[in-house]
Amino acid sequence: MPCDDVYVYPVAPVFYPEYLTSYIMMRLREPVVIRDGGEEEFWARLEFDVAVVVGSRDTGYEVVDVFPSSGVGKYALYGSPSRGIIARFVPVEVLYEPLEEPCKALVRVTVHNRSIRSIRLSRIVFPAQPFNLYYDDDGRVVGSSLYVAVTSPFTAVVSLREPSLPDGFRKTPRLLGQKGGVSVQTRWSQSFVMSYGL
Repeated sequence: MPCDDVYVYPVAPVFYPEYLTSYIMMRLREPVVIRDGGEEEFWARLEFDVAVVVGSRDTGYEVVDVFPSSGVGKYALYGSPSRGIIARFVPVEVLYEPLEEPCKALVRVTVHNRSIRSIRLSRIVFPAQPFNLYYDDDGRVVGSSLYVAVTSPFTAVVSLREPSLPDGFRKTPRLLGQKGGVSVQTRWSQSFVMSYGL
């Protein structure tokens, strides 16, 4: 295959060491406490996977190799052993300014506590398939924004939204569920209900 058909892209961190799950768990190193009715906005730097692919948008991509952008790929159980889900485990720092770091995607997080009590948020679980990454020629990477609507001290709905980006950013092709990529269920949602705790 000609060299101009080989590409390297940042992708959602669910490919390394092999595709096991369609969910990502951001574990906040310092929990965020939000009063009832309150809202908090912060940023997180999320490690991603780097995929080497061949092909094109028209013919589809085939994944040749994948490696983590930093650290090693770890997984965790969210929920009970009988009914929980496996998620890629990514520890993140809570940042109140959008500070970039090489080999990490900047993700904006908005949390709205709609419950009648204060809550302590220590993790955010969301689906990987609708999570988009964007990159520019300077190596900066930005991910979909996350909106967390807390419905009780133990439950929340996490929605993915497209970020506001300056000129020059390009969207990474979707490798989950497409021809030549990783085969997953074709039905997926832009949101996820966290029902096993915050």
